Amino acid sequence: MITVHVTGFLTGFTGGQRDITLGGRPPTVGEALESLWKAHPGLRDRVVNELGHVRPHVNVFVNQDNIRQREALGTPLAAGDDITILPAISGG
Repeated sequence: MITVHVTGFLTGFTGGQRDITLGGRPPTVGEALESLWKAHPGLRDRVVNELGHVRPHVNVFVNQDNIRQREALGTPLAAGDDITILPAISGG
């Protein structure tokens, strides 16, 4: 079981859900997110660009590790992993 944690304004695209449990056991972050897009299609374009790469202003973590320091969307998942999607916060 993989749990995806959605934060910030992105919960507006998940019907207010912050914690979403995915069925099955997707082997990579990319496949887990594809499963998430099926349930919440509006979220996709806020997280990845038209080429399918994570947008620069969005961070995706597996447990405590940013996928940019690992294998990006190819980062492998193990049962019980958590994915957190964290949009950047700006202001000033």
